[in-house]
Amino acid sequence: MIKVLIVEDDKLVRKSLITSFQWEQFDMEIVGDAKNGEKALTFIEEHAVDLMITDLAMPIMSGIELIRIVKERYPEIFIVVLSLHQDFEYIQEAMRLGAIDYIAKIELDGNDMDDILVRIQHRIEQEMVKQSSMSNAEEATITSGYAMISTKIFAVEQALNEFLNSEDICKWNDYCLLVKSDTLTPENIIQQTLDTEYDIRPLLLVYPETEADFNDMKEWTVLDHQQLLFYEVSQDQPIAVKPFRNLYKPLEVSKQQLESWKERIISSDWIASKQNVTDLLSDLYTTGFSINQIEELLSSLVNEYKQIYRDVLPKKIHAPIKVKYWSDVEQWFKQSQRVMYITLFSPAYSPETNQCILNAIAIIERELSSPLTAQYVSEQVNMSRSYFSTCFKEIIGETFNEYVRMARISKAKDYLLYTREKIAVISEKVGYTDMKYFSKIFRQETGLLPSEYRKLNKKGSNVSML
Repeated sequence: MIKVLIVEDDKLVRKSLITSFQWEQFDMEIVGDAKNGEKALTFIEEHAVDLMITDLAMPIMSGIELIRIVKERYPEIFIVVLSLHQDFEYIQEAMRLGAIDYIAKIELDGNDMDDILVRIQHRIEQEMVKQSSMSNAEEATITSGYAMISTKIFAVEQALNEFLNSEDICKWNDYCLLVKSDTLTPENIIQQTLDTEYDIRPLLLVYPETEADFNDMKEWTVLDHQQLLFYEVSQDQPIAVKPFRNLYKPLEVSKQQLESWKERIISSDWIASKQNVTDLLSDLYTTGFSINQIEELLSSLVNEYKQIYRDVLPKKIHAPIKVKYWSDVEQWFKQSQRVMYITLFSPAYSPETNQCILNAIAIIERELSSPLTAQYVSEQVNMSRSYFSTCFKEIIGETFNEYVRMARISKAKDYLLYTREKIAVISEKVGYTDMKYFSKIFRQETGLLPSEYRKLNKKGSNVSML
């Protein structure tokens, strides 16, 4: 059972987080909660903790400082960040310090909670396998041969034992075996392995063509093994045989490259056509991103789209809970493109015009705190004001002004529920300099004053605080 500590300065938020998840169904239990970093450290000193979920913005000690101390003193504790959508720079710093995942508070809407715990459980499993493999790797005594890589390496070893001598098989780690054979070709080994009763898929057999290749092969890390399976096999082709020199080699990816890719996929240009998706996937494949980086990209994309297009995207999109093969990424992008194209694009207008309206939605979301006019936004997307207004109404289903008002109220609801900021501050952040006018508009849209909405939803037993 994974022992979980919740660290959050808002008591009601802590209570809601504890009661909203079905923790026990995911082999987790809440062993404690703390209202700040100092109390969290005291708790960890006295109790066993496997997973800490912490907010970033807290008094006394920030979440970043807490993560830094915990990773120094208790490196075995897994850390997940609980954060506002706007805290992306802090999230990056937390991930750099060793956090394995983050939960955007906007995700906790009552429908995604099981998906979130599955994702965290998967992250923990990945880290445990990585740590185990790196600490328990055996010294290879074989000086030539093949590498067999699989997530079912025990079954592969059992199958090989049926036709090879045990001294010709060396377990490298939890993913890889070194196999010596002077008489069997790679294809022979695969065939004889398949002839046994063991399920060994997925499987990648790598053969060196020179002694130097073999020595280079032995320099791989466990992450390389995971990434090789990710790129080289698929659900449709679960077994692959490759020479070492032809393998897709993982690359060093900078922080700037990852951030650049997040901006590219969030731009929504890929939604316009199947060819755009094909081009994007082709470029993404060449980056050499790790599985975790790919999953981070998709999670970032979905979280951003939930913010930007939530008022015009009735059918929710979800990041895949677990990315196993590159083909899963391809399938997800193609399915998501099809769903969003059908939902967001009007057949009465060209893809280019539809894309301009989507870009307008992104501008509105990004600049809600500023005065927004149809004239200004139409200029930003290179359309005449009159044509822009007509297209916007036809594609989105609301006039420009109606949509802006709706977007501002939606954003205000987020601030009211997920922050402690004063209503006057929230009013300005969503584009209303006059707080009384903001309260009037908010009441017209929701039937409640902002203060009443915050109080009601934070006290409602059936409404998530987050």
